[in-house]
Amino acid sequence: MSHTKSLQDTKDEAPDLEARIINAIGKAGPRNVAQISRMTGAHQETIRYKIKRRFGRLGFKFHAEVDYSKLGLSPHWADLDFTKAYAPMATQLLTALNQVGYLTYYGKVVPQGNFVALFTLPDGTTEQYREFLSELKNRGILSRFVIDRAPVSRHKPMDPEFFSFRSGRWEIEWNKVPKSASSPLPAASRAALQDFDDYDLVIIKELQKDSLQHLTDIARKLNVHQKTLEYHYRTHVQKWKLVPAYRIRWAQDISKRLIHSTATTRLAFHGLTKTELLEAQTAVSKIPFLWSEDLLEDGTYIAFLYVPLTDIMSVSTYINDAAPHLATKLEMGFIKPTESYLFTIPYNMHQGGKWKFNPKQMTSALQKASVSSAQK
Repeated sequence: MSHTKSLQDTKDEAPDLEARIINAIGKAGPRNVAQISRMTGAHQETIRYKIKRRFGRLGFKFHAEVDYSKLGLSPHWADLDFTKAYAPMATQLLTALNQVGYLTYYGKVVPQGNFVALFTLPDGTTEQYREFLSELKNRGILSRFVIDRAPVSRHKPMDPEFFSFRSGRWEIEWNKVPKSASSPLPAASRAALQDFDDYDLVIIKELQKDSLQHLTDIARKLNVHQKTLEYHYRTHVQKWKLVPAYRIRWAQDISKRLIHSTATTRLAFHGLTKTELLEAQTAVSKIPFLWSEDLLEDGTYIAFLYVPLTDIMSVSTYINDAAPHLATKLEMGFIKPTESYLFTIPYNMHQGGKWKFNPKQMTSALQKASVSSAQK
């Protein structure tokens, strides 16, 4: 009787097959199995197994990347310090700002104790939002805030060179990292605004939540005709590249296996000269754990990394060796898992064909959230 190879038997696979599949997913998306097969030469059933089962067990998650400029939105990063009276309800207030104030991410930085927040604001509303935060400071909710637009923002594709798919963990020879190629930040640019609609936004929102979803599942969930979503996905989301790429993140739950757990690490370089910025970004871009980079209008360079707990010291040592004289300009902290959250695009704020911006509604939502929190 001939032996039939199991899809789970990877002994006879090319050593780099899974790495090639990961790279192909970033370009084609995790649902485009046929294209991934053409790009890698792997059988479609093998690819389905890898995506649905094996990569998930290894800790990989797939994220739809959004071109905010085509939606008329701009990313802004803020540092927020809450006053002593409002610090206990900070996460409730920030969640309220997700509902009405364009907040798409927040995280508490430890050991510093401040919150960082990402706001994807409608174009041209930066100063209005700064005035809104200033009002929160006047009301005694915030003791300090800083907000600035990020004209350059990038999620770096995962480089699987240093990841062992056999052991399911990073195996990095740190003496090789300085010699690896850097990845310069792109120049600041804005893509043309597209004539998107609410159907496009809900498709993008659902792909952000779960990039493995099929349009049939999304249509059923939203009680929308499948053909309607297929049309909008094909002629808008795909054609206009509203989701230009998919990113792969490796992060394990810290409560499961400590050796495979990660710490969300934030690096912020302040007050850099152009030469120092190039030096810092060149060094950081070589770190295999790099997830995202942002360059703010004031010159601040921010990077987020998902660092395995076993590599915290190695990463810190590498940064110090690569740019030792920038230590006084670097703020390094870790995001507290229980006080952080990543939201989807603010699709609910798009009403009547335009983005709604109402500071009074935002203030009212915060007042309600504070009262509700105080009563618990």
